[in-house]
Amino acid sequence: MEDYETKTKQGKIERRIYLDSGRFVIYGYESEGNMTSKYRIVLKGRENRSFFIIRTGTGKNIALDAEFEDTVKLLKDGEPVQISDLMGDK
Repeated sequence: MEDYETKTKQGKIERRIYLDSGRFVIYGYESEGNMTSKYRIVLKGRENRSFFIIRTGTGKNIALDAEFEDTVKLLKDGEPVQISDLMGDK
């Protein structure tokens, strides 16, 4: 087996194929002073992507497609900042 290959639980060989690379921001949601079990990851590369990551409580997470938004503001160190600024975009 080559370094770029992996074996599935069913014993099949899969190759890891490069798709994209870039920058990312991960943020969570707070409600009534407590962090929720929902996060969002915003990926900026050749193809921009965004996903909601939701903890299921079973040790696994679910990733759901979300609309790519890099103009959203969030709190970083108590100050509002736009996602695109965190990614180095102006």
